[in-house]
Amino acid sequence: MEKKQKRWYDADPVLSRAVALWEKADEELQTICAEYVLDKLKDFDFKMSLEEQYNYILRRWYDKNVTVSHAMEYIKRAPFELRHELALDIIEYIEKMEAEKDKNDL
Repeated sequence: MEKKQKRWYDADPVLSRAVALWEKADEELQTICAEYVLDKLKDFDFKMSLEEQYNYILRRWYDKNVTVSHAMEYIKRAPFELRHELALDIIEYIEKMEAEKDKNDL
């Protein structure tokens, strides 16, 4: 039986869950989360060149929004501990926003 290759974010179940929630969120919420990630990484003196990012065909869900795409690339290249922390923050934020939306829809 052939082993299915995991996506880079599937190596951490928490990050995988965060990305799944992020993907299903509406575009405005996706952008807010991306801006949060980019702002948070500024606090960690984490720098990276995004030139390599555009050497592929834009086919992933997060490539449709430049801010989200940048945030995903930064997370991908961040140290594991930081990725995990950001994933927990994304999950908490999206779940909070969805709960507030559900509450307001009642």
